[in-house]
Amino acid sequence: PNSMNNYGLILNEIGLRPSLDALQAAFLPVARSLFPIEGKMFDSHHAFCVSYKPKEDRGLDMHTDDSDVTLNCCLGRDFTASGLTFCGDMGTSDHRQVSWQYQHQRGVAVVHLGRRRHGADDISEGHRINLI
Repeated sequence: PNSMNNYGLILNEIGLRPSLDALQAAFLPVARSLFPIEGKMFDSHHAFCVSYKPKEDRGLDMHTDDSDVTLNCCLGRDFTASGLTFCGDMGTSDHRQVSWQYQHQRGVAVVHLGRRRHGADDISEGHRINLI
């Protein structure tokens, strides 16, 4: 679904654009509240699902997103040790310093700025699917 993951699906390509437009519109007030500048308005989205399994894509190295604001929702399955590690914002002195580690939970989303460096920690067992 992107240049970094081998397993997943671009949702706009399978006819889900109208549903994701509605999700984006519903999410906009939250983004505005958390990030008044970056979340002021959205003009597009690139929504996809990614899949992590121990013998497929286990994790993802540190990176930034090509977005102003990212919504990352854990859709589920059962899994162990598959968190998300955050560093500083790209272009700042702490962009390589670990600042926070988030543990995915099925049905729970994390919201962050696209310029915030982050990486998916390796999954140790099970199967995790996320909507990004």
